[in-house]
Amino acid sequence: MLQQQHSEDRHRDQRGVLLIAGESPLRSLISTYLSTMDCACVLVSTPQQLADVRHETFDWVLIDMANSGMPAEQAIVNLRELHPGLSERIVAFSSGTTNPEMHELIERYGLRQMSGETLLPQSSATLRDLVAASRKIQLVPRRMEVAELIFDSFRVRLPAGVRSSPESGRQLAYRHKNKVVDLLITQEMETGRVLLAGQVTGVGMAKNNGLVVLLIDGVTTAARTTTNQFGEFLFEFEIIEDPGLQIRLPEGCWTSIALGKMDWAKTPLPD
Repeated sequence: MLQQQHSEDRHRDQRGVLLIAGESPLRSLISTYLSTMDCACVLVSTPQQLADVRHETFDWVLIDMANSGMPAEQAIVNLRELHPGLSERIVAFSSGTTNPEMHELIERYGLRQMSGETLLPQSSATLRDLVAASRKIQLVPRRMEVAELIFDSFRVRLPAGVRSSPESGRQLAYRHKNKVVDLLITQEMETGRVLLAGQVTGVGMAKNNGLVVLLIDGVTTAARTTTNQFGEFLFEFEIIEDPGLQIRLPEGCWTSIALGKMDWAKTPLPD
């Protein structure tokens, strides 16, 4: 159930904390402990409950990455839309088992991370410091760096007498520092699904296998894969409205690739 204390009823010295978490023993401990620290804690666990507090004022946010009531990425995206000023004041923790996808979300959105043990009352120095300095926290998130488009086959003039074909697809190349991402986007004529084949290469790149590649639909993750020993990856999907890629490069930074509208793949070109 939504536990809420309206902003106008809070004491001016109280810190407003939004706790996004599903039912768990850790959630109860955190909520109780925050109340003992004179924090006005608002607890939500579903998208509707989060929307219900869009007019509330908060100093910072704690989000359970293992919340079963609302996927972590959906919670982060909704929170950034409803409370853009809190984008740099989100602290992530997990009441369950952590996995690579959780760590990727923390990196991509520049969240501060705290272990579950740190949040418990008996080991609470970090949480106490956060509450005391919540109005002064200035976090600099890891910005998603945008790759530069360096080649697009649709912008290359074809020789006289040569006509394009939907089977030839669209070739794209992007550069991020000394890395190049080559893409070939084609359409399966029988199913209408899109095939996106790519390869990550770079000068002096000792390792290009096992790189995480995400297919993004707008601001949410549609699919995830990793590169093989040659830096290659493949996605097959239905046409989406706002497609893009996000790739975690060997040095740990993320690069973003906007693919643009795919209207060209919806209707076969005439012969």
